[in-house]
Amino acid sequence: WAEQWRAGEALTQSAIDAVLGSDVTSELSEPLVARRIGTLLPEGAHLVVSSSMPIRDVEWFGLVHAGISVHSNRGANGIDGVISTAIGVAAATRAPTAVLIGDVAFLHDSSALVNLASRGIDLRIVLIDNNGGGIFSFLPQAASLAPDQFEKLFGTPHGTDLVALAAAHRLRALSVSTLGELASAIAEPGPIVICVRTDRAANVILHQRITDAVVAAVSR
Repeated sequence: WAEQWRAGEALTQSAIDAVLGSDVTSELSEPLVARRIGTLLPEGAHLVVSSSMPIRDVEWFGLVHAGISVHSNRGANGIDGVISTAIGVAAATRAPTAVLIGDVAFLHDSSALVNLASRGIDLRIVLIDNNGGGIFSFLPQAASLAPDQFEKLFGTPHGTDLVALAAAHRLRALSVSTLGELASAIAEPGPIVICVRTDRAANVILHQRITDAVVAAVSR
């Protein structure tokens, strides 16, 4: 029984890598960022994972090296106070800290960015920007509502330049599009905001591709 599970795990990890890619030129996606962020941090670092899609993607796909502590909490509306939590972890531990967060959660707690540049803490904010609430694209209303209705009620596109917002708080901020660029950016001490732009509809399709690949691999 245990050997079957180990074999299934090995097949699953290989299938995920085959879909997402694993070299420096691999194009970033939400699952790939979640998969690799825990492997790109230094020994003894802390990783804070936001509610909604980030924590699901880290649970499903994440690889976390030994010595990395993972944290998460759930605010009153699920995504409240995520940046503040990460600042607290970084300030309390004085250790390198990263937070994986979506754009809506980032905007919900953007007041936490005030004076962050002067706090003297090493916080690396990895920001998934798909211009809205990505998790709702996985739910039945995405198929049952007209696109404009869905966007108004559930997609809730914000239309905000989040890199510019971070820069307005005197934070280093940049966008990355490949695994190599993400690795280089997150290797720098914070505070820094690293933005990964994705597409909500494409993300749903990619998740299904991964699921299909895992099922096929394990079934064989």
